[in-house]
Amino acid sequence: MGPSSTSDPESTSAPATSAKDNAAQKLLRVLEAVSNPGDAHRLSDLVKETGLAKTSVFRLLSELIDSGYVARRPDGSYAPGRAFRLLALKLTAAPDDSDLIGDRLRRLQADVHSTIHFALRTGDYATYVEKIEDTAQPIQIASRVGAQIPLHSTAIGKAILAHLPESEVRSYATRTGLHTRTEYTITDVAGLLADGRLVRNRGFSIDDQENEEHIRCMAVPVFDTQQHLIGGIGITTIAPLVPREKLEAYAPLLMTAARDVMTLL
Repeated sequence: MGPSSTSDPESTSAPATSAKDNAAQKLLRVLEAVSNPGDAHRLSDLVKETGLAKTSVFRLLSELIDSGYVARRPDGSYAPGRAFRLLALKLTAAPDDSDLIGDRLRRLQADVHSTIHFALRTGDYATYVEKIEDTAQPIQIASRVGAQIPLHSTAIGKAILAHLPESEVRSYATRTGLHTRTEYTITDVAGLLADGRLVRNRGFSIDDQENEEHIRCMAVPVFDTQQHLIGGIGITTIAPLVPREKLEAYAPLLMTAARDVMTLL
């Protein structure tokens, strides 16, 4: 069958490089439309603003939601997401203060002599947006900015889950299946809810080799200035080198750093 005279704008015989450029431009158009001033951006509004096909806008929105750059509100409208807001913060900071969050995390790293991670919740995962490596350790932590981590088996993830409604935690457990990562992973919803109560009571979460063998972490949640839960900050250590008691002694330093970061969001 020959090409239709009213072909879909997504269909093109252009070279692959042009198609890639096209895809990037479409993604940027959706991002720009979502970030435009206004009370609400519904799918129909974004289709009109971008001039793209409805199916294309919906697909791009789904990708941006998964990566944390767009958030879907309870009323069905779309808004800039946590990752987008953090990027905007970095880009609009004054030249002398271009990395205030990073500076604060580096101070924390110097205090605790361990690797520091800052991650934002992106759907059923948390995504690392900052990593301050402890280069003095003989073993380096195999993590990277942009990597996604599960919520139920990591300290940052459990700090996030602990501050979500129980119904949302149960939905998360159903969707993900709470896969086993190590012999210490919490794999039942009752255990996850009990862990959440403990996290709320003491103010921090612990991943004691639950996501990776020989890795022990502690984390606290991070909220933005409107008190929306956006992610968490964690201290990552090598379990044989840092006893759990020593890690938990860093809790006041971690909580103070998290409060300072929250004032910058």
